[in-house]
This record gives sequence, C-alpha cells and structure tokens, in this order.
Amino acid sequence: MRADQQIGICKADNLIISGKFQRDTVSVTIASGQGVLSRGTVVAKSSESGKCVILGTAASEGETLTPYGIICDEVDATSADAVTTAYRTGNFNKEALIVKENYTMTDADEAALRNGNICLDSAM
Repeated sequence: MRADQQIGICKADNLIISGKFQRDTVSVTIASGQGVLSRGTVVAKSSESGKCVILGTAASEGETLTPYGIICDEVDATSADAVTTAYRTGNFNKEALIVKENYTMTDADEAALRNGNICLDSAM
C-alpha cells in the first residue's frame, strides 16, 4: 500500500452529538425480514425471541418490543438473521435516527432509550 493511496473514507453523519456520555456497544441479532438497516437505525428487542427489529415494527400477540439500541453500521437482514453491533449507551442526535417508515418515535420510546442510558438531543 502506498502512502498516498486512499484506504478509507470517514464521513460525518451527525449521529453522535458529543462525548459527554460514554458510548458502549453490544452485539445484537437482527431478525430476518428487516431488510437493509442503515447506521443510526433504532432497534427494539423482542421479549419472545430476544432478536431486534426496527423500531415501529408491530409486535405479535403476547410479544413486547422494547427500544434497545442504535445500529453502528449498515447490516443486511433481508433473508436471514444478521448479527451486528449496536450502541447501547451514548449521546445521539434525535434528527439523525432512523425508525420504520410512517412511524414517529414517541415519548415512551425516548424514555425507554433514556432508561437504557441512550440520551437523545437535537443538534443545532
């Protein structure tokens, strides 16, 4: 590899607001059928399977979906379960988060994330 050769690109995505709160990550399993999830997607954990789905997915009967974390990197869970990394703590830009299409994050969702040590703020 030459010293003048580009080996990677780091683009600012405004997902992380500050280092005010320590960021910690955890390995999560994304349930198949969720499609391609981008960095910044908020996931909810199933009380039944322990797998995660995009926040805003309807729960099946008897299942509880609890907001759990924020995906660190793009992952494809279209046809099979996928293991990836999610932030479980930190300070994030509320406007940069992704949830299921036609779903709006609720105050209860934000409270559940806050109880898990994910702080959401608005970036200026």
